[in-house]
Amino acid sequence: MESTHHGLWVIAVSIILGLLAAIYPLHDSLAWSRPDWLLLILMFWLLAVPEHVGIVLCWVCGFIQDILLGVVIGQNAFSLAVIAYIVQVSYQQLRMFSVRKQAALIGLLELFRILVDQWAQNINGVAHTHWLIFLPTLTTALMWLLVRPLLSWCQRHLMS
Repeated sequence: MESTHHGLWVIAVSIILGLLAAIYPLHDSLAWSRPDWLLLILMFWLLAVPEHVGIVLCWVCGFIQDILLGVVIGQNAFSLAVIAYIVQVSYQQLRMFSVRKQAALIGLLELFRILVDQWAQNINGVAHTHWLIFLPTLTTALMWLLVRPLLSWCQRHLMS
């Protein structure tokens, strides 16, 4: 029981770091390419420990991200909950994918998040129409190649 409790702290700290990375101020030229850190972290934990990280936690994290970013309430919560559902339905198959295939899937899921964000912002009349809004699709997919081994190491060494 103690190792499970200790493991939950590792998950919580990583999620908090993902939320902080989402609001960390970047120079305007780098802000367009900011990877979706919260998606990367939640995706790892959804695949690694689906019994502890699920749809409700992803929805709560998205709701907190909505508040932190000052966007339409529910847009991140909705997209993260849908992504969590997709991953939970097929996590056993997704775990068998190579890291590159997982990165490609993460890129597609990030594209879904961007499209949901644009849809919600279009409803409010504040949408961005620049092609650079799609750049996080690439950076998030590429960061999976670094985040996955790092969180895997944390899981092996800090949750055991």
